[in-house]
Amino acid sequence: MNGSSTEHLNRFTVESDIMRSRILVLLFSILISSLLHAQDPAADSLKFQKFLTMVNANREQSYVTVGSGIGNLEPLILEAKLSPSYFFARNKKLWAVMVNPQVQVRILNEKSLPIRNPSYRVYGTFFHELKFWQKTFLRKVFYDNALWYGSYAHHSNGQDGPFFASDSTQEVNFDDGNFSTDYLEFGIYTYRATDLGRNYFSIRGFKASLEYYPTAWYSEGLRDRYGSYRIFASMGIVGPQRDLRRQGLMRWLQRSSLELKAGWIFGSMEDAAPLEASSRMIIDVYYKYYPSWFDEIAFFIRYYYGQDYYNIYFAKDELTNLSFGITSNIMNFRQAVKLFK
Repeated sequence: MNGSSTEHLNRFTVESDIMRSRILVLLFSILISSLLHAQDPAADSLKFQKFLTMVNANREQSYVTVGSGIGNLEPLILEAKLSPSYFFARNKKLWAVMVNPQVQVRILNEKSLPIRNPSYRVYGTFFHELKFWQKTFLRKVFYDNALWYGSYAHHSNGQDGPFFASDSTQEVNFDDGNFSTDYLEFGIYTYRATDLGRNYFSIRGFKASLEYYPTAWYSEGLRDRYGSYRIFASMGIVGPQRDLRRQGLMRWLQRSSLELKAGWIFGSMEDAAPLEASSRMIIDVYYKYYPSWFDEIAFFIRYYYGQDYYNIYFAKDELTNLSFGITSNIMNFRQAVKLFK
């Protein structure tokens, strides 16, 4: 190994150590903060239930698509995500810890129905109420109640092959190439539920978040390709906003929800320019319908555009897809409205 290579390796090692030290300090600060808050006087039961409702609204849901939808996704039988969540919380304390392991698979529409290398994610998330929110103008600009959260997450495909199938052509090894990264996510979620008379209600939510992917935590090949920073903003809508005096339309809106999510990827992404929207923008739109004869199931239509979220397939062209399927319903909407009245 020549002198310049050794110097570069040493510099990279020092930068990695500094980054990990900063992360450990941040995580330690969050832990100390949570312990200090745990000594606060207990919140009343109503506030606790409202807080848990907001936490539940942030849980990622399991789903199954039918086929590969419409777009440039390869022919599939289905895409599915299993997303169970496990909570740790103290009764009447306005904080919670969630552990959320996820497995996502794509089953190809080919002989023997092969499965693409699964996508694995594991989240550890700390939630806490924003107590100052209701004393500021923010509750009027956004919604009445709010919380903040911080996550440490891992995303990988469980493979250990080289990232490039050929070093000379720099072609990505999609068969068994290693994809792995840890990252941090921080966000704020604000929420409101209102009653529209005897039969109808309305729920609105807004979330803003930042994801940070330290390059020291990348597996081989992701550096200068994946994008180290991502910002997202999303708006969730359930039910009608007001009484429209048309019962059929009102019933349909009451059993419908719409989520609009937009994001932008910052950082090095191979040949993508800093303002190249076609490579850096993410658009994710969900429409869900909750039938009266299925308490825990919803049908959905999803439109997605942007970097592929399925592990190493981020290195392919931007994914454009309109998909259809079923998803879990983890919210009791009527109960949420009663809590927030």
